[in-house]
Amino acid sequence: MTDETPSGRDTSGRFVKRAAETVNAMSRTNAKGVHPMAKVLFGWTEAKNIGAILFWVLAVLSIILVLADLVIHRHEYLHFAESTGFFGLWGFVSFSFVVLMGWPLGRLLRRDENYYGDAGGPPNDVDPDLEGQPLPGPNGTHGGHH
Repeated sequence: MTDETPSGRDTSGRFVKRAAETVNAMSRTNAKGVHPMAKVLFGWTEAKNIGAILFWVLAVLSIILVLADLVIHRHEYLHFAESTGFFGLWGFVSFSFVVLMGWPLGRLLRRDENYYGDAGGPPNDVDPDLEGQPLPGPNGTHGGHH
């Protein structure tokens, strides 16, 4: 018996096909913790100067769209919508409005830091002296239930 693995077996000695070994290798993360499929889908983001490339691609696309807006005549229901750059300006103002409305909406919906009580402590409606018994509710019942 030799120490070499026969061609039809994997490293643990099981009989497998080579395609199965490839699929098995594609389902394991590498030493850095990166899944192979993540490398396939998003590996291009690690390319050198990708930020500058994306910036210039978007700049050229924007210039092309502005030039097309100058040439193409639209027939809008509202005449001010036919002005050059209207939809770009409308999109910028709308997006800015949505972003800025996040602040008051967050203040309206946000709960206090200790909304659920102190971390690790008993809940606010439990009396620590009664060993887990709920505090009497407003009508004298325990926990506010009938």
